[in-house]
Amino acid sequence: MPTLPTLFALILTGLRAAIAPIAARDRARTAILAHLWVRLGHLATRFERLYAQWRAGTLPTPRPPLPRPITPTKTATPERIRLPSAPAWLIRTTRETAPAASQLQHFLATADLAEFLAACPQAARLLRPLCRMLGIAPPPPQPPSPPKPSQADPQAERAPFAGLWRPTLSRADFSPA
Repeated sequence: MPTLPTLFALILTGLRAAIAPIAARDRARTAILAHLWVRLGHLATRFERLYAQWRAGTLPTPRPPLPRPITPTKTATPERIRLPSAPAWLIRTTRETAPAASQLQHFLATADLAEFLAACPQAARLLRPLCRMLGIAPPPPQPPSPPKPSQADPQAERAPFAGLWRPTLSRADFSPA
């Protein structure tokens, strides 16, 4: 039986094969589809690397999510090509990618992948944008693991609401005037 990275690479290869003729034929979508072509290649490589690290037991600890800025920052860098963010935009743009969506949905339902995603939340973070562009449900997010006892704050155990603002009320506040 093929491994998870092999199956994933086959799905992405089919997706790239569906995108290539459209990118060559339609000049209006060439830049976006060429950018997507490259991203899909990197996605397959990163997934394979994470799977190999997971099998070897050398998986890096997941980073906490970065806070998103409230307002976009303007920089002097050249404008990057941004992929659309609407759900199922790739299916609507390129109908030939629908079989890849079905294959990816079947791939996400396998038990081996669920075990891998439970141990490696970074892989789920890689899959979410692909699921969104193909219009399928992303893998469920894993709940954060509880902190280890050595990392737990002893103050937090004694006073769970310490440091929070509490209103100060007296009996006079409740007496009728």
